[in-house]
Amino acid sequence: MIRPAVAFGIAVLTLTGVSGCSGGSGGQESSAESGQKSAAGSSAGLDDARDARKDVEISECAYADKKGVTAKVSATNASASSTFNYDVTVKLTAPDGKPLTEQKASFLLVRPGRMDTADVAAPYTAKGGASAGGAKCEVANVARSTG
Repeated sequence: MIRPAVAFGIAVLTLTGVSGCSGGSGGQESSAESGQKSAAGSSAGLDDARDARKDVEISECAYADKKGVTAKVSATNASASSTFNYDVTVKLTAPDGKPLTEQKASFLLVRPGRMDTADVAAPYTAKGGASAGGAKCEVANVARSTG
């Protein structure tokens, strides 16, 4: 009887081959090749961040006396097959232009083709005679991971 650990070792040796028999260029890569791969990985990461930002939208941003500055945030998973988690940071600014805070909203396990929403708020009381309109809400950061 072959033990599972021995069978695994044989399978690994069979799949990877013996060192030096790869048929390639000896397994060494130049620093230029390494840099190109690194740069490609970096740009792919940037594309992912841009794609994730496209999935997030602020549909409402307003100031209300009792609630302060509020925003309705949604994350729509445009993927046909992957479930994603989204961590979104929203920057809230008062009607007078004063930065209030950054609030986080998390959307867990958003299935393909589905949308999830969340509300974020920052307390704020307008000074007497100040305009109640003009609150600003913007997506500051989006992190997306597979769920």
